[in-house]
Amino acid sequence: MDIDEGIGGSGGDAGSGGVGGEGGVGGMGGAGGMGGAGGTGGTGGAGGGGGADATPVDTDCVADMGPPEVSSVGMPGKLRLIGCVVTPDKAFAGEVLIESDTLTCVGPSCEDAPGAADATVVKTHGVILPGMIDTHNHILFDIFDESDWSPSKVYGNHDQWPNEPRYQAMVDAKQYLNGEGTPNLDPGFGCEMNKYGEMKGLVAGTTSIAGAANPIDKTCYGSLARTIDQKGNDFPADKVQVSTLFPPSSGDTVCSNFLVDKTDAYVVHCGEGVDETAKKEFTTLGTSTNPDGCLYAAETTIVHGTAFGQDEFVVMADKGMSLVWSPRSNVFLYGGGSDLTKTTDVPLALSLGINVALAPDWSLGGSQNLLDELRFANKVDNEAFGDVISPAMLVRMVTVNAAKALGLSDVLGSLEVGKKADVTVIAGDASVPFHTVLAARPKDVSLVVVNGVPLYGDAVLAALGPAMPGCEALDICGAAKFACVAETGGTTTNKFGQTWTDITQILSSELETYDGMNLTEWEFAPLAPLVKCE
Repeated sequence: MDIDEGIGGSGGDAGSGGVGGEGGVGGMGGAGGMGGAGGTGGTGGAGGGGGADATPVDTDCVADMGPPEVSSVGMPGKLRLIGCVVTPDKAFAGEVLIESDTLTCVGPSCEDAPGAADATVVKTHGVILPGMIDTHNHILFDIFDESDWSPSKVYGNHDQWPNEPRYQAMVDAKQYLNGEGTPNLDPGFGCEMNKYGEMKGLVAGTTSIAGAANPIDKTCYGSLARTIDQKGNDFPADKVQVSTLFPPSSGDTVCSNFLVDKTDAYVVHCGEGVDETAKKEFTTLGTSTNPDGCLYAAETTIVHGTAFGQDEFVVMADKGMSLVWSPRSNVFLYGGGSDLTKTTDVPLALSLGINVALAPDWSLGGSQNLLDELRFANKVDNEAFGDVISPAMLVRMVTVNAAKALGLSDVLGSLEVGKKADVTVIAGDASVPFHTVLAARPKDVSLVVVNGVPLYGDAVLAALGPAMPGCEALDICGAAKFACVAETGGTTTNKFGQTWTDITQILSSELETYDGMNLTEWEFAPLAPLVKCE
């Protein structure tokens, strides 16, 4: 969804990654039993079973419930995880070996692999999957939620709701904190806002986020989850370009970048809404550049496409374009919060071979994190689509499909030797691994590793985190966790040394200060919660 549109604020083009067609929709699957609601002490079920994909995903994993355990302690920087390993095509009882920032073994056993002898061994008793990738977020808005603004009516397209006075007041608050508004708070607290949003993702197993933070390329963005659309992404170059406004102002530059290999993925809002105005944006995308149609390319990833139908999706499929689906935000804005049909026709897109990723958009009416979005997408599939998207395909949408949409398939998105060591472990019944992922909440995430470094997980695994400057204890919906937020080498400029406590105290205080200025009739403190315990 567009941000700050018509109000003169953030949301310009950022950063600078291939795309491929992916997946299809198989036959109708049988309806699965509905899971329990899951409060702070339990996990809700994943809902319906989902339809079959073109190729069923095999698994030989067995139920192996229980907390993770460190069975032997080895050298720092080497970690051997044992559990149910999820790859794009199957899930199997096996192991993953991490050495430094790289996966060096993925298979039934890594015991005899070079480097395994002195690795720390963790019996996860859970599901080991690639670190999830959030392909679309407005991360600086994630300090807010729907209590700060909800649409006053059902809208037809993204140019309408930004005119609501309360929405504009919320944008003013965001801009003030980020040092881009009036009165000007220079340099602002964009570093803390970005870290808050990344932490929301991290505790839910998300290791990379395309967050469209502005101004671009601040040094402080290079912490916690990968800021995948900025230079601080721990890769040699940033080749993911993002446009949060439509029509984009940089189309010609993007097309030139395609030709010289400067941009591998262009992630652009288009077709957000349910009316003809939104639908016509696809034509505008093709005519707003010189030459016409150069953005109809395999490097282009469309965010939303809610208004698209057969004609638009046929072109996307023919050109190898990707699609990012954000159902909760769509329903929030265009379906009154309850009409599940007011979202992108994902079954049609999949049937044409379009690569589809799933993302939460923002926590202001969208999901708090990718786990929330997975559950909501499953609900939409079960209740509105006729249960045609399998749990395995939904998991692909936040892993391998997401990596393709960002042009990063060679380094992220799947557990394969040579790829970056971004790994998430989720507790639960490993005999049904994909259903377990769909049912999971942040309290069920037992370990998150980013670039080979354990940054979040169950308190019993806290010793895996960096010794310096140390990690913090967190309570996530009654579950004891650790989080390693502060980093060595911190300065007043890069703010790497900030703890989670520092970040939340600063943002809470500044929001209260803003409210105290009485610039608007509405108040925006306190901060939106890190997680919502349901």
